[in-house]
This record gives sequence, C-alpha cells and structure tokens, in this order.
Amino acid sequence: MSIRRAAVADLFYPGDPGELGGQLNSIFSLFNSLPKQKSVAAIVPHAGYIYSGEAAAQAYAQIDFSELDCILLFGPAHRLPLKGLALPSVTEFETPLGNYPLDKQLIEQLVNTGLAVINDSAHQQEHSLEVQLPFLQYLGVDVPLVPIVVGWSTPDEVSKCIEFVLSKAKALVLVSSDLSHFHSYDEAQAIDQNTTYRILDMETDIQPEEACGCYALNGLLSWLKGSDKTIEVVSKYNSGDTAGDKDRVVGYASYIVYQ
Repeated sequence: MSIRRAAVADLFYPGDPGELGGQLNSIFSLFNSLPKQKSVAAIVPHAGYIYSGEAAAQAYAQIDFSELDCILLFGPAHRLPLKGLALPSVTEFETPLGNYPLDKQLIEQLVNTGLAVINDSAHQQEHSLEVQLPFLQYLGVDVPLVPIVVGWSTPDEVSKCIEFVLSKAKALVLVSSDLSHFHSYDEAQAIDQNTTYRILDMETDIQPEEACGCYALNGLLSWLKGSDKTIEVVSKYNSGDTAGDKDRVVGYASYIVYQ
C-alpha cells in the first residue's frame, strides 16, 4: 500500500478530523432537503471551503452516488508545468477523514493505452483534486477514484480518456475548476456569466483565464457535445460573496449533467 499524503489540510480545509467533519456537516445542512438524481458528470470548484465549499456541496448533495463503479476526477495543474494527463502511482489518497482508495486497474489500463502517464510530481502538492475527497467521504461514497491532473491538453485527449473509462466502468466524471481570477467583483460577475453561457452551450474553447480547469472542462464538453445530455447550473458566486473582499475576487460555480 502506498499513500499520497494530504498536502493542503489546514490550508484549504481543517486538518483536524472533528473540525473538518463539523464544517462539512454545517455546509451540507443547507442542502439536506435537495433531491438526489443519477448524474453523468459534475463541475465543482476547488478553493478553500470558506470560499467555495457551499458551491461544491450543493452539487454533491444532489448526486446519487449509488450504482457507481468509480469516480473519474480531473483537476488542473497549479504547481508545475504539465502537458497531457497525469496519474499517480499510489494506491490511496490521504485526508483527515481517512484514506481514499484508487482504482489501480483502471489507472494501469489508461497508462497502457497511452491516454495518460504516471507522474507523481504533478499530484504531490496539487490541491484541485485533494479538496474534493472530504466531500465524498462525508457522504459515505466508497467507490474508488481515478484521479487525473490535466495539463495542456486538447479536448479530444480528455474526451478519449472519458470514453475509455466509461467503456470499462460505470463512472461519474468530476471536473474540478474555479472560474475567473482576480478581477473586481462586477468584472468577475460578467466574465463568469459569459463562461457559464458557454459551458451550457458546450463550447470547447474555454480559456485558462476563464476557468483554471479549462483543459479538462473542454474535454468534458467535447465528450458531451452532440449527446442528448444537458448541463444545469447549480450554484454561482465569487469570493466577494463569501469570505473575501470585492476588489480581487475568484469566481466559483457548480454544474451537473444528469442522466
């Protein structure tokens, strides 16, 4: 057993299990009455929980996680330059709530097909994937994870990865992404609304300044394009609405693609 240690506990979310559980309980209590539905994919933010936790939780609270074989989780590379799709070599990801198991068979198959490579350096300090795991653990989700850090990639590269995984397993596709960064409150609202329109239209040329997880996001939208699926906005706001000032904000939104 090999473990990727938690890198951003006490930074993006509490490192103490009791405090983390309490914070998640408080956040999810806002959404307990929401109905759960079978979902194909979701897009969720990855900032500190005091900033974007409610947007992420509002999406997670509406997803029916039963009958899944695995979760395919994509997140952008913040810590080092990266091209392509990077998988870890470990068997588990650590969080304060325990270790989350990975789907080693699917990871090996993705590597063998050339759709992704093993790159532990891309995962070691990356927060975009790690911050999603306590939400899943709080909800009791126990299906294994295929975690992929996405560097510069074409929509087709990511779409082929999604298609391959779904040909092997019943998976929920999660894309971890924030929206615009460090604009004024009003500017961010306009930019993020335009980006949301483009996501709903399944456009596949969203840029890094519009969504930091754009490469994975464009791949998901490419995979969805031409299907009968629709994307619904779950929540949209920015850090000026939560724990930040309104001078330089970061945009957050969550979206769900239902079956």
